[in-house]
Amino acid sequence: MKETPYLLSRDELVKNFRKLPTLGNFENRYLKQVLSRSKLRMYEPGEQIIEEGQTDRWLYIVISGEVRVSKGGEELTRLSHAGDIFGEMNVIDGHPRSASIYAVTNSTCLAIDASFLDSLAEEDRQPVHAVLYRLFSEILAERLRETDAELARCRKELEKFKKA
Repeated sequence: MKETPYLLSRDELVKNFRKLPTLGNFENRYLKQVLSRSKLRMYEPGEQIIEEGQTDRWLYIVISGEVRVSKGGEELTRLSHAGDIFGEMNVIDGHPRSASIYAVTNSTCLAIDASFLDSLAEEDRQPVHAVLYRLFSEILAERLRETDAELARCRKELEKFKKA
């Protein structure tokens, strides 16, 4: 992995990262705070980004490339759209990582040190948390819909198998 130093608030960065759907709802001053606790990390194909069971406070946003999500060695999904997020569950509940993430192609991610949430000024805490947790809710709702659809397909196949 190669990484940049922390991205101290530079106006051109705010403008560029605002284009990502995941960061577009942050006010400029809050986006500057997020970026000041973020790094760009570049991964080569096959390189591990997150290890299942690991504990840390990093949240990732795909900038370019493709990453694979695996649990217990089984691939669950791939993320390849600019703005796709992973690592959010650990930020929400503080539990160890539930899956491993690997770069499939040369991949660049915005790595956000989410521990900054604990050090926000009182007047900034609620607005930043509101935007971030709304974003997390949307992501998790979409993933739950996908899981529900997959579960329904599996049950249907199982019923066919039982009847045969």
